[in-house]
Amino acid sequence: MIALQILKITGLVLLGILILLLLLIAVILFAPIHYRADGAYRDKDNKYHINVKANWLLRIIRVSFLKDDTSSDMAAKVLWLKVYPRPAKASGTLGERKAPEDSSLSKIKYKISSLYVKIKRIFYMLGDERDKDAVLELLLRVKQLLWHIRPRKLDIRLKLGLGDPASTGEALGIICAFYPLYTRHLDLEPDFDNKVIESDLDLKGHIQLIFVLIAAVRVYFNKDIRRLYRQIQKLKE
Repeated sequence: MIALQILKITGLVLLGILILLLLLIAVILFAPIHYRADGAYRDKDNKYHINVKANWLLRIIRVSFLKDDTSSDMAAKVLWLKVYPRPAKASGTLGERKAPEDSSLSKIKYKISSLYVKIKRIFYMLGDERDKDAVLELLLRVKQLLWHIRPRKLDIRLKLGLGDPASTGEALGIICAFYPLYTRHLDLEPDFDNKVIESDLDLKGHIQLIFVLIAAVRVYFNKDIRRLYRQIQKLKE
C-alpha cells in the first residue's frame, strides 16, 4: 500500500510538472511581443532620432533602443533587473576610425565582384525545377511571416522637395505608383519650390513566436529548400 501511495504521489507530481511545462510553452509561443517605434528626420540640420521599445510577458521583459545623430543607447530588463547595461554615450559619428581609402575601395570592389559571381551561380542553379519550387516556398513563408509581424498601426508624415518642380514631380510620381499600399498610412506634403526632406514615423505592432516557429519548421523540413541551402553553402567554399 505504501509503495502504491508513493507511486501515486510521484505520478501526480510528474503530471503537475508536465502541465506546468505545457502551460509555460503555450505562454512563450502565444504571448505577443509588443513593439513600438517612433522617429524623425530633418535634413536642414541633419538631425534624426529613432526610439524603439519592445516588451514581452506582461512587460516582464523589456528592451529599449534609442539612437540619434550624436549618440545611441540600449537597455534590456527582466522585471527590475538590468540584464544589458546601457553603453556610454559617444558624441560624433560612431566608429570614426576608418581604413585607408585605397584599401577600403579595394575591399568594396572585391566584395561586389564576389557577390556578383555568387548571384550568377545561384541563378544558374535555379534552372532546376526543384530549386524554383524551393524559392517560391521560401518567398511564401517570408511573405506570411512579414504579414504577421507587420505594424498594426503605421503613421508616416513626409514633406518632400528636391529644389525644382520637375524633379519633385518625378519623385512624387514614383511614390504615388505604390500609393495603394500605404494610402491610409502616409501623409505626403510636396514642396515644389524648396529643397527639403522632413519625415516623422510612428508605428506599433506585435509578434507571436508560434507563427515564427511554424514558418521555421515548414522551411526546415522542406527537402527542396534544404537541397538549395546545401548548394548555396558550397558557394562559400
